[in-house]
Amino acid sequence: MTGRTTRSRATAAAALTGCALLLAGCGIKRTGVVESGHAATVKVPGSKNAATLYYVSKDGDRVVPVPFSIGTDYMLAPVPLLRILLDGPTGPASAAGLTTALPKVSDAQSETAEVSTYVPDKGITVSVPFPVAGLSDLARKQLVCTFGVSAVPDTLIPVAIQGTDTTLPAADCNPRR
Repeated sequence: MTGRTTRSRATAAAALTGCALLLAGCGIKRTGVVESGHAATVKVPGSKNAATLYYVSKDGDRVVPVPFSIGTDYMLAPVPLLRILLDGPTGPASAAGLTTALPKVSDAQSETAEVSTYVPDKGITVSVPFPVAGLSDLARKQLVCTFGVSAVPDTLIPVAIQGTDTTLPAADCNPRR
């Protein structure tokens, strides 16, 4: 009996030691969130003049970049780009389930939308025909990312949003934030 009891105790001790090592986690400590800077930029194949529109994913949880080009030799000006964004996704973007968080505007209201001239170190101001103080985070990201990435070729710029009620401070495009 003494041999069995000793083996049982040895087995139990070995099992407890193994469990203790597993629970100890081999000395790996927890870390907090590590910021890694701005989101990556993507070059759109086929056209150096393509713009990037940002629409809301079909899950409604983030903005998604959608390349847009009117031809390889043409650059879409910021004001028509704003009007296209305000109209919402069409074609393949709509078929993929992308949506917009921006308010619907009439054609007449869309005509009043404006984009200021780019000023280095200040960026641009996008003027829209609706109040902006209550815009959702996704709606703000749509405007800031679309124009922060597409208004000036090969340059990520800050974008201020001016509405009928107030002007929101300039922000950089960071679709994940």
